[in-house]
Amino acid sequence: MDEQLFSKEELAEILKEATVNENKYLDTTVIDGKATEKSINTISLNNQLIFTVGNDFTGYKHLRERHSRFTYKNYWIKTEDGTIKLDRPSKFHPDMAPGIDYTKIADAIFAEENKNVTINHRPDVFDKYTGTYAHKDNPPEKYHLLTYKDTKIVHTMYPDKKKHNLKAVAKFGKGHVKATRQLNPENDYADLFIPYEDPEGKTAYSILIRKFYQEQIERVFIQQHGENEAVESLFLLGEREIHDFASFDHPMMSHFQHRDLIDYEKIINQMAEGAETIEIDPSTFRW
Repeated sequence: MDEQLFSKEELAEILKEATVNENKYLDTTVIDGKATEKSINTISLNNQLIFTVGNDFTGYKHLRERHSRFTYKNYWIKTEDGTIKLDRPSKFHPDMAPGIDYTKIADAIFAEENKNVTINHRPDVFDKYTGTYAHKDNPPEKYHLLTYKDTKIVHTMYPDKKKHNLKAVAKFGKGHVKATRQLNPENDYADLFIPYEDPEGKTAYSILIRKFYQEQIERVFIQQHGENEAVESLFLLGEREIHDFASFDHPMMSHFQHRDLIDYEKIINQMAEGAETIEIDPSTFRW
């Protein structure tokens, strides 16, 4: 999909709305069920920076989905040799509240002395501001803010470093963790499913933790999926005894969504590379 930025006409419309109804948006978040991508979400208190609802490419939606620690949309980039690889954009501190802290950061670094002090790859479209901000008792961190040229309309903002990113090595993007329960007297089990997606958003590999209640055994697998996302093969990593009939709950789903899974991802990469034998240390997989 081609990049969709705001046109000059749309920017003029946004600026007019921000000027006429500034008090409506100043230091508050406006939620409107009829909002469009060019609708204003908020205006920052100190410098009156305008955060639009935006889309996948610009504005608050782009900023939040690409750089928030707790959103899991996968991004892919094409390298100089034409290879498609997983992009890993820098993430904000996990304790930050997007609707509050993002505007504070933007206000802190939006200053003339911070303008274009680092490389601006698109100076004809955006102004770039680079400065530091300290979140609570944490050390100051460097951030970059891009606004549409000669305006206070925010295009995006992001941390300079990737210190808050999950550790990851997979060549595929982690998707949304799911939990299901199969209620069948002859085959009662519960699943925790962690998908890893290809550039088309299809599940290529997955981690499956399954509780077999009749056997009172829990097993963890790596699954390989075909073009239609059906499981074509699986690899058993380990198993352990269980002594309850509890399903996988939300805390367990969140645990696997928000933790690094490097040891599992190394196995996925080996399988993707067609390794004939895969060596694992069972003690590594303490799930």
